[in-house]
Amino acid sequence: MKLQQNNDWDTIARLLADNEEDNNHSLSDLKDEDRQLFNVMKSIKLDCDYDEAYRIKNEVLEKTYRKMFGNKGKSGAGNNRNPYVILFSIAASIAILLSISNIYIYRMVEHTEEISQVVFSSPNAISNVILPDSSVVTLNAGSTITYETDYNKNQRKVCLEGEAYFDVRPADGKIFIVSTDMVEVKVLGTVFNVSAYPENGEITTSLISGSVQLDNKRAKEICHLQPGQSAVYDKETTGIEINYYDSEYAIGWMTGKLLFRKKPFSDICKTLEKKFNCTIEVKNEEIHKKLFTGKFLNDETLPEILSIIQINILFRYKTENNHITIY
Repeated sequence: MKLQQNNDWDTIARLLADNEEDNNHSLSDLKDEDRQLFNVMKSIKLDCDYDEAYRIKNEVLEKTYRKMFGNKGKSGAGNNRNPYVILFSIAASIAILLSISNIYIYRMVEHTEEISQVVFSSPNAISNVILPDSSVVTLNAGSTITYETDYNKNQRKVCLEGEAYFDVRPADGKIFIVSTDMVEVKVLGTVFNVSAYPENGEITTSLISGSVQLDNKRAKEICHLQPGQSAVYDKETTGIEINYYDSEYAIGWMTGKLLFRKKPFSDICKTLEKKFNCTIEVKNEEIHKKLFTGKFLNDETLPEILSIIQINILFRYKTENNHITIY
């Protein structure tokens, strides 16, 4: 019996280390409780994009391996520990690690059947997130994406606050849903961009390839996009307008570009706050709704950008520490 359990734990360790796509043959050799243990372990293997956090994660995984499997051949009371007790102590360690890279787990589960939320936040830089179904999300600065731990079981749904570029993998007909405060975007497998910052007056969905369906939560309206089209939801009127877009303006942010086309000065200031991790206070009420069109392609500094905007919009400003006041 002990030899069989040791073999089962060896199989679990190998599958977790190898990250195999097709584990059906090996998993079929495990007992039901050990298959459940593997599935839970696999579900808490979360990736992040920060090198230091990645290094620490590897250390945690190495210690985890030694803790679970290093003493499996030794006798004594410690060898009879419930693997689920070990599992949840590991989950607590991983939760501490994830807080380093702005990834937070709300409610550590007490039972594997319970559902909790996983949140990826990218406060000051562009970062990539790989979802459990291998779909790739690129988050713009100041953006957050949230999904539940049962993602990809019955449905694939993420909640977005901010802006993100989605490369969605098809998954046996399971619809992929991006939910914002006013609009839901539904797809099977496609590439698209969604800009849904809560402080902006619009939510824009731009389709790169494939097809998407937009559900207007407020007006109970449904519309479909073709590649090259964008849908702009107006939070004030609750209507959706569909137009063809310039890809440079839709996804230029992914290469560090700042592109504005007839953007209100207030919206531009919010973009600059995220880009340069600063606060901008506009005391001149007359320029809030002034429109500006321009491209910044060469990593211009904030003073350089403001000086160019001043050519079209008259204002003065002063800088104190990381705060800019515009008059």
